[in-house]
Amino acid sequence: MRVLDKTQLGRAGELALSLYALVTSKGRLELFSPVADDDHVDLVAGLRGGLPALAIQVKTTDGLDKNGQVEARASYVPGQVREDPAFLYAVLLIQSVQIKWLWVVPSPEFNRLVYRTASAGKEVLEFRASPQHEDVFTAFRVDPIRVGPALVARIETLPGTPPDWLRALMLAGLELS
Repeated sequence: MRVLDKTQLGRAGELALSLYALVTSKGRLELFSPVADDDHVDLVAGLRGGLPALAIQVKTTDGLDKNGQVEARASYVPGQVREDPAFLYAVLLIQSVQIKWLWVVPSPEFNRLVYRTASAGKEVLEFRASPQHEDVFTAFRVDPIRVGPALVARIETLPGTPPDWLRALMLAGLELS
């Protein structure tokens, strides 16, 4: 029996991901929730002292499907599926207040690997992954207590993100000559 409705479960997943990311990054990450979820963005993340660098769509479930898989869906207006290396999907299986399984998938790979269907005039992306077995999403499975470092690493690999030493100089107001 489901205790939370779909909206509550989604918000719980966003809050859980924010907590895990903040704590496991040892405070290096700043996370923000947009006022509206009109753009499929549930969280925005950046390095502390820097600018927001990632947009994250959080998909949350509290159980496995009949095949023992985690399932999540994202629906878009046809032709408007978001694809950008800085746009991530985070798919969570939560039990109580614990993230049991987590996948962090950059949108280009997510879009390439999901099942695609059409429903009610929408393009539907269907994520299905096993928490126990190898599948196409295994490479994106993240230990929940490592999500902070995983997001920090993702930010640091984005084009235009300065390395730590340069960021430290910029934050200190120093310039290179």
